[in-house]
Amino acid sequence: MIYLKCNSCAHHNPSRSEFLTFCEKCGKKIESCFSNWKQKRPDGNFEEFQQEVGIYVKEEEPRESFKERYIKYVGRRGALVSLILVIGLAAVAGGYFGKRMVVSIIYPKINKSWLYSAWETVVIGRQAVEISTPMHLGVNDQPLAPELAPLVEYTKSYRNRSEEGMQVMVNMFSFRNNISNDLELAATTAANGMQKEDDVSDLKYTTSHITQSGMDALLLQGTFNYKGALHLSFYDLLVTRGQHRWEVAVRYREDDKNASTAALRIIKSIHIK
Repeated sequence: MIYLKCNSCAHHNPSRSEFLTFCEKCGKKIESCFSNWKQKRPDGNFEEFQQEVGIYVKEEEPRESFKERYIKYVGRRGALVSLILVIGLAAVAGGYFGKRMVVSIIYPKINKSWLYSAWETVVIGRQAVEISTPMHLGVNDQPLAPELAPLVEYTKSYRNRSEEGMQVMVNMFSFRNNISNDLELAATTAANGMQKEDDVSDLKYTTSHITQSGMDALLLQGTFNYKGALHLSFYDLLVTRGQHRWEVAVRYREDDKNASTAALRIIKSIHIK
């Protein structure tokens, strides 16, 4: 894997994307980051940057998991048949409990090691926001709702690609000059958007006025029923400044205390530039 060495504390930071700017250990800016290199090499790309600046460390071969050993023993077809049998037996055992078992497999609890491992701190978006997460966030642009699209001049979205028991989404909007970008309205829009999702029901939440990066913000915190089988908790942070709006949403299983701790840490790490 490719790493960038911090000039302040000598920590090696995993170079997963061009957004890596600050050291995940001491929080100071990495002098050899991609943005600084790009100023000297405006025609260069991320791959050239990694080859020229990055430090390569050979990863140890991971030990095979029980799942991998099982698949190797019975073959992929045998593993698939076994999975179908398990899901079938769960469904036969009872509608709700069978469905809950299947959804729990799809939406597991997070890995406890996240609480103690190094997190990725990145600055993303044109309306720059700094955030620390235990997983990588990638671009996730989606078409805006028909009623929202005419009001927005610019939008950008990021989220983690692998669920791994937690979903983190960062949405940024720039509204047209003649559109009111009210904070209370932003919270109402976010809640209404959740209620319209097909997999969401029984939405319950509270709204708190907080200060984030020296600005007024609203924090929605609550629960909802996911696919009619599993209760999820969520945080939804909303910040506005002028015509700009930032929304950071974190979803995780309600019965996962480790995920609750990690989610709050993500929310506290957010800094609007």
